[in-house]
Amino acid sequence: MSGPDEAPPRATACFTFDNMGEAAEVGAGTLRGARPLGGPDADPSLAIGYPRLLELLDRHGMRATFFLEGWNGEHHPEAVRRVVERGHELGMHGHLHETWSELDPAREARLAERATRALEDAAGLRPRGFRAPGGRRTASTGTILRRLGYAYDASLGDGMRPVLLPGGLAQVPFVWPGVDGFHYLRREPASPAEVRARWLAALERAAERRGLFVLVCHAHVTGVDPGRLAVLDAVLAAARGDPRIDVRTAGEVAASIAAAAER
Repeated sequence: MSGPDEAPPRATACFTFDNMGEAAEVGAGTLRGARPLGGPDADPSLAIGYPRLLELLDRHGMRATFFLEGWNGEHHPEAVRRVVERGHELGMHGHLHETWSELDPAREARLAERATRALEDAAGLRPRGFRAPGGRRTASTGTILRRLGYAYDASLGDGMRPVLLPGGLAQVPFVWPGVDGFHYLRREPASPAEVRARWLAALERAAERRGLFVLVCHAHVTGVDPGRLAVLDAVLAAARGDPRIDVRTAGEVAASIAAAAER
């Protein structure tokens, strides 16, 4: 309970974005290398999706967290740098969007080190947060991340319960219904109207329970589609306009988890 001079606890909304450019396609072997930076063959997520997402966040005056593959630091350093220059938080999302939970410890360590270094070189700052491609960590992930100076993990967890993991990493979890692809990349995709209703209902539940709401969107899923972008716009506006909700980056949520554990 709050003391007589303390404000009551509030809910937290955290908006995050995964993937950039062609990294996942290159990693899956469906594309041999980077597409041209301009013209009709340019990657739509970079040419259309990212500019729209950054403009939308600017319009709402919101900072978000972008979990990007290290490959982008090597092949699209200016795009990585632009995210940070616009005031957003940088996280690591593997090197080529590997299925992280299937990696052996030695390869996981090599990829994490390479991705971290590439993103740092591109952005001028070291990422402090990680989200596992595919959603799940390995038993070695925590040790590897701590050695590289990471402060938190934003992969799947125990529902939406933020915790301090063994070893000291903060856990800022997500659940699949909070991911745009969960709804839109099905054989029979949900309509934007359906997704809007589900996400706004989840945000309302978080507000009522003073809990955590985490959204995970992608430039190639939401950013390139006006109807889906309008859904994100509506949820951003609802979170910003609700006095029961604080909007924070994943890093800010992680810092609050660590601070609470020290009390």
